[in-house]
Amino acid sequence: DWFCCSMILLGIISNGMASLVIGSASLELQGVKSAPTAPPGDGMLMDGDDVVLLLGKEEDVATTITRGRFTLRYEPWDEYAAIGSCSLLLVAQLLAQLLLIPQGTFFGQIMFL
Repeated sequence: DWFCCSMILLGIISNGMASLVIGSASLELQGVKSAPTAPPGDGMLMDGDDVVLLLGKEEDVATTITRGRFTLRYEPWDEYAAIGSCSLLLVAQLLAQLLLIPQGTFFGQIMFL
């Protein structure tokens, strides 16, 4: 059962670290300036049964949604080193679970689930 217990603890640590790194980013929306002669940006966005009406100036409505850019800024971390290390930790967790969980007893496997 120590195999299963160690996999539970590894999952807690690796998922906690990944959530900490990804959750510390700030989401920014960068809009694009439209042409001064652009017509009004009125329109509809449809997704199955859901409809969203867009009313307003072109630069306020349509260009932000259709040509805008979402970016995640990871200020406290060095470039993507923290994201890379978290992804390696999660891959190591996956491989360890594939190899070690079958080695545990039935009770440990049920506790893992």
